[in-house]
Formats: sequence, structure tokens, C-alpha cells
Amino acid sequence: MQSYKEIEIITYMLKEKQKTEKKVYASIYEYKGHIIGGNGQLEEWEPGVFSLKDKERLINEGTINK
Repeated sequence: MQSYKEIEIITYMLKEKQKTEKKVYASIYEYKGHIIGGNGQLEEWEPGVFSLKDKERLINEGTINK
């Protein structure tokens, strides 16, 4: 039997927007007061989820406006 842990996910709407003016979000995963991960989401974009490390690349490619 596999044991599961409950984590807290906090999602922020970022000031940056997509080229299409759609919103950009970042979700931070926290367990017992420690950040254990996170990802970004682009509204109405496939696949929709990106690594937070890729934010600068998406800006440079023109997917996200500063």
C-alpha cells in the first residue's frame, strides 16, 4: 500500500502576459514549510504547463511578454 502526503499548492498570477494577452500563472508546491517544486501555466496554451526555469526562454521566444 502506498502512503500519500498532503502538500499545499499556492498559485500566483504573474504580471507577465502571453502575446495573446492571456494570463500566466506560477504554482509553488510546499510540504511542511519547505518549497519542494513548482511549475508555470499558460492560459489556453498546449500543453499549458512549463518549468519555471523556462520562463526566460518563453520570453525570449516571444510566447510571454515582459
